Amino acid sequence: MSEKAEVHQISSLTEGYAEQPTFLQAIKEESLHPFPVDKFKFLIHELSVQQKRAIAHFLNLPIVFSRHKKFPDALFHKLLLQLQKHYLLTDRERLYWVILYAVLHLLKNESPGSLETFLAAKEDNISRFGQWHFYWALRLHPGRAAAGTLWEEAIREFEEGLQGKAPEAKSIQEDRISDAKLTALEDKLKKEFALRQTREKEAGQLRKELGIQTKKLEQFEREKKQLSAELLILKEEAVKQKAEAEVSRNQLEARLYRLNKEKNELLNQLKDAEWKVEEMKSNAAKAEHELEKWKKRLERKEQSSTCDLIGLLLHSLLPESDKLYQELRQSDPENAPVLRARIRKIFDLIDLLEQFQQEHGQARSTSHVQTSDHSLASDSSVPEASRESESYVGTFYRRDHGGYIVLEDGKTFNVTESMVHQYGLEHEAEVQCSPGKQQNGMTLYDIELLLQGDDTYAPVRQFFGYIELGAHFTWYVVDMNNSQNRYPLHQRDIEIQQPNDGDPCLFNIADEGRFARISRLYRKTKQTAAEQELKTYKPSLLRGQAKKAKPDPFLDDCKVVIVGGMRKWFEGVVAETGATLIHDSGDAPERIHSDLSKANALFFLLTATSHRATWSCVEIAKHRRIPHFVIQGSKSNLRTLLWENRELIKRKQNV
Repeated sequence: MSEKAEVHQISSLTEGYAEQPTFLQAIKEESLHPFPVDKFKFLIHELSVQQKRAIAHFLNLPIVFSRHKKFPDALFHKLLLQLQKHYLLTDRERLYWVILYAVLHLLKNESPGSLETFLAAKEDNISRFGQWHFYWALRLHPGRAAAGTLWEEAIREFEEGLQGKAPEAKSIQEDRISDAKLTALEDKLKKEFALRQTREKEAGQLRKELGIQTKKLEQFEREKKQLSAELLILKEEAVKQKAEAEVSRNQLEARLYRLNKEKNELLNQLKDAEWKVEEMKSNAAKAEHELEKWKKRLERKEQSSTCDLIGLLLHSLLPESDKLYQELRQSDPENAPVLRARIRKIFDLIDLLEQFQQEHGQARSTSHVQTSDHSLASDSSVPEASRESESYVGTFYRRDHGGYIVLEDGKTFNVTESMVHQYGLEHEAEVQCSPGKQQNGMTLYDIELLLQGDDTYAPVRQFFGYIELGAHFTWYVVDMNNSQNRYPLHQRDIEIQQPNDGDPCLFNIADEGRFARISRLYRKTKQTAAEQELKTYKPSLLRGQAKKAKPDPFLDDCKVVIVGGMRKWFEGVVAETGATLIHDSGDAPERIHSDLSKANALFFLLTATSHRATWSCVEIAKHRRIPHFVIQGSKSNLRTLLWENRELIKRKQNV
């Protein structure tokens, strides 16, 4: 054991005395008797140099040690005896802790009931550790209090056996010094006895003063109890007054909340009314303009037939129905029946007009209704074959509100948030887009999902939460599961959505974004429907709120064959694993048969693979014992298959 460890062991004994009550009691009892200097000196002679240095460090003795010089035993004994001459119990107790440290290896396994066993092993312990180690271990034994008479007899017999056997002094000079020190110690003891008597008298006087102070303290305690009773009464009255004030405050806050709520509702109704008035004025102006235009046309075409007028009327009714349909999608449930009734009347009128045309043998107008769904982008007048020939394959990328699609020819167009929900698009989904021209010249796209993406790696996080109106009319959205996630609402959503305080919603946060964008807003009037939708709506963005870091490559030096779809759909996913991608669309699978026989795994996209390609590749995989899997229509499924079957794929590589 090193010197530092020895010092630490002594310190741990003194600091942890609460865990060793037996040794503490023995040391306190020994401290009340005169310190046996001679027996302590004999014990010091049996210690090693390392133990002496540890004791010197623990007692902070002013000794300078040198590796090239012998240990200064004379100075060490002198300083120990000087420390013993102090009449402070703490210094004496410190010496006994040092003695306990010296004999601890004899006592570490002892207990109050093991004194007889300890005495039976006397000769063995003396031969191993020395007679003075055994003597001091017996004096501090844990069984000294429990054994009583047995311990006293053992001490007495041991001391009688040691009389005359003490080791001879090293020199005459040391004997003289010891005698002089002993005489000095006796003088000190006499002085200490006289000092003790003086201290006892002083203690008696202090006890009398303590009695007087105790009586005063009792009087103070009585006064304190009286004041405490009065304070308790005052506290009870204060609690009652506080409760009454709290009730009044709650009532006032509830009234203020109701008034603010009514105010907001009135403001919203006012805004809706103003918007409707403006829209009605605009419609009226348009109607007057159309009427004037038709009047002029009628004046120019007095010979026009009734069927032409019917066609023109049909052409003017269809945009009106589209406008009402848009208003129906954005209106409250209270106004929905009225709008649906107006739409039905328009379509009934259209049916009657077309019936009139058919009865008079007139061809139906070639004008077609353009649906209000923004996802339909193809003109019905374009033949199906030409539409298919003009379709393009593209990749969808997610934004905090909606997203965008990059076509294979490099063109890009935006996708609204409603279309993301309508088609269930996820990040990096592969889609087929068929362009079409509207009558106003705008190009819209008909979207078809080919391979689902994975929102786990999208640069967007999505939360369920609610709208909160903060201070200074600042709108926030708050995460339903963690109120610490609180984000300011984008001004565009405030203007368009016009949310109310407390409305539940689904909102998006871009990575490193500062503002939230509303994905879906559920009005309080639609609380039941919103709750039902919250139970069934589980987008993958919510499943992956804890953003995944792309894993380290785990399929190095492996070859993965994928049959079906397009190569660019799978390049990014396979590259993450570190494997090499071998791909075929399924049109000519024989081109990859040679590579397939050396591959580690085979994957099929059945929605874009012919039966011929499937069975020819499966036969080779079975013959070569190559594991083969089916991709369930999404990139996330491919990632899962590669990760969960990585050991099987690697095992094929080792084989």
